[in-house]
Amino acid sequence: MKTIMLPTTQKTEVINITEQLAGMIADVDEGLALFSVPHTTAALIVCEDDDELRADIVRAAEEMFAGLRPFQHRRNNNPNAEAHLASALAGTSLTLAVVGGQLQLGAYQNVLLLEMDGPKTRELRCFVLKGTLF
Repeated sequence: MKTIMLPTTQKTEVINITEQLAGMIADVDEGLALFSVPHTTAALIVCEDDDELRADIVRAAEEMFAGLRPFQHRRNNNPNAEAHLASALAGTSLTLAVVGGQLQLGAYQNVLLLEMDGPKTRELRCFVLKGTLF
């Protein structure tokens, strides 16, 4: 297992972490890489990455549950139920194929970290199953 730490700077933000993930699997010729964030208020997604879309993702994460307020979860006076719900829906792990030391992503695909309860330092873990895919 490899681990890196990713600092976030906003309550809700989207960070392209594709290059960091590529660095974690550079020594893998072929196999599957499982990336995960062991947090309940962050998520990993595969998506196109541009400024406008990142802003749309942040807005969606912040407003998607507006009609359900108020929430009961307020542990330690921290009303972050929406962050937990968004993380649960988006997911905290991704499995990607690796061929020739490269993540197998489409032309517009990037891996994005969704921070929904920051700023925090997030841990990113990588587990690799090496071997021939076929």
